[in-house]
Amino acid sequence: MTLEDTIHTAYEAWSRRDVEALLEVVHPESVARPILGANIGTSVYRGREGLREWFHDLHQEWETFETTVTRIEEHGDRRALLTVQVHARGRASGVVIDDALYHLVEVRDGMIRRLEAFQDKGDAMAALDAT
Repeated sequence: MTLEDTIHTAYEAWSRRDVEALLEVVHPESVARPILGANIGTSVYRGREGLREWFHDLHQEWETFETTVTRIEEHGDRRALLTVQVHARGRASGVVIDDALYHLVEVRDGMIRRLEAFQDKGDAMAALDAT
């Protein structure tokens, strides 16, 4: 599976809320730093169990949470900077998010090993350059 295939498989599974399919393309030693994690009390999720926790936490807070990858900028065969369109509606607050975020993704052994989210593309690029 190519880097792009892995990314699309993961994000499509996320949007379908199919955590089992998602886990098939997530590395056992994965680290995720979602931008909205701080809002739900966790800023880093580690490993497949961490991903399950993130998935659960997020869907507890958000009635809908849909992501669409609109751009993939590959940086070598293991890293990519993604532009991700997010549409979400808060479960209790009703607040709506309809905006682009930037995800730095790293793949190892054909699975997503790292995901870090940013609101600002410049910050995402700086993080990419630092790794």
